[in-house]
Amino acid sequence: MKLKSRLGVLVGALLSSIALVVSLPNSAYAASCSGFGCDGHDPNVQTWQTGPVSPYGPYDAGGSFQYELRWGKTDGDQYSWGRLWYISGSNEQDWSVYVQRCTKDHSTCYWRLGEKHGGASGWTAKVPSGTNYYYTRTPMYYNPSTYEMRACVDTSDGDTLCTPWY
Repeated sequence: MKLKSRLGVLVGALLSSIALVVSLPNSAYAASCSGFGCDGHDPNVQTWQTGPVSPYGPYDAGGSFQYELRWGKTDGDQYSWGRLWYISGSNEQDWSVYVQRCTKDHSTCYWRLGEKHGGASGWTAKVPSGTNYYYTRTPMYYNPSTYEMRACVDTSDGDTLCTPWY
């Protein structure tokens, strides 16, 4: 009888541990998505409370290229990211898109967050309008009220173009 009791306690403890381990990743993910915890996440797989919208852009960058700053609110926090639009086959790999984040007084800045080259695997999607346009996006970055952000592109000619600060 004692063996059955010990075995039952052991199996019960094992099942409880498994249930705890299975539930932890979801809890940890939700907790890590507040504030700067979502930095570097893919905005296309995020659930948005507000947005996403483009407060700046798309702006013409020459040729078939355009760029924009995107914004959305999730878990009560604001995030921003950049997108580069282009026609497939226009040497998009020679272009890059990234975001810059600075405190409002520009005492602390991060200059090339989430940089992606045009056509980057996993960060590129076809524009759903049926045209031959694609866009490559950066990961999303926290944009609290004490900071401002902008999206930038480096062109194939070596120029840098940026949206206004948001």
